[in-house]
Order: sequence, then structure tokens, then C-alpha cells
Amino acid sequence: MNSTTQIIDLDFGLSQLSGNRELLFKLLHKFANEYRQLPSQLDDAFARNDWEQARILIHTLKGVAGNLGCNALFEEARECENQLKNNHAEPDNMASFARAHQQTIAFIDEHDPARVSPAVPVDDTSKQALLSALRQHEFILQDQLDTWLAALSLAEPQQQAVREAIDELDYEEAISIIEQ
Repeated sequence: MNSTTQIIDLDFGLSQLSGNRELLFKLLHKFANEYRQLPSQLDDAFARNDWEQARILIHTLKGVAGNLGCNALFEEARECENQLKNNHAEPDNMASFARAHQQTIAFIDEHDPARVSPAVPVDDTSKQALLSALRQHEFILQDQLDTWLAALSLAEPQQQAVREAIDELDYEEAISIIEQ
């Protein structure tokens, strides 16, 4: 990824939608939700040597990313797709593609205009650390989880629901509870 490439060009995205900021963020959040699991889907396709499925996944992502102004991800997806057209092997830019994907999703998550400030201050560093660990499907030590949950000021039933979701390896559910 070129260091000067914007993660998301909001001005371009707005120009695509006649300046409708609400619609842009609605579409960006739909994009993030639909493509959040793409890296694991690609891993599965690569493991099965299903190069055509991997190319289709990346091609579709590339088109949507380009239309929404997700420039860094678009550029990486274009390179992946070009390599998949010519080779039956995992593209050599998968690490930078994964980085651009993660940065794009994180940018969208962080720029949610629907977020309202909670009545109780939340330790944003702990929240972001926990969300990042969940999105990356990392193993979380119980002590670390307890520390992060305590910093979030979640009610006990919500904390328990997050713990249960993590125990069931349902990271998306845990993320959903935390982001409510």
C-alpha cells in the first residue's frame, strides 16, 4: 500500500452520493459488516486451492471499495485480483491487503456518526483493544478480559453476555454487545 494513499476518501464517497453524508456512512457500515469476514473467507478459498472463488471475492470487494472511496483497500484488492488472474497461488501482497482491510474496517468503525456519548465515560483505549482482539480472533486471557470489561462500564448482564459469546467463539456477537 502506498503510504500516501488515503484509507477512505470521504470527499470522493460524498461526491458519488450527491453529498448525502448519512447515506455514505450507512453504506460504509453495510460494507464493513458484509466484508468483515473476508480475510477468513479468502484463507478458506486458498486452503482449497479455489483460485476462482478467491478472485471473485476480491473482485467484488474491489468494486464496492472503489465506489465508496476506500482507496487503500481498492488498490490492494486490484493488485490481488491481477495476480490471481495470472497465477494459481496466493498473491504476494496478502499481508498489505490484510492491513488495508483491517485499517478500512477500523476507520469505518471509528467514524460511526450514529455513536452517542455514553452517560458513563468509557475507557476508549480498553474498548478499542478488546474490539481489536475480538476482530482478530485472538485468545484473550481471563484476567485481561476482566480488566477490559471493567473499564467499559457495561452492566453485569452485558458483561456476562460478552463472556458467553467469547466462550462460544462468537466474536461478532461479542463485538455487537460491546458496540451497543
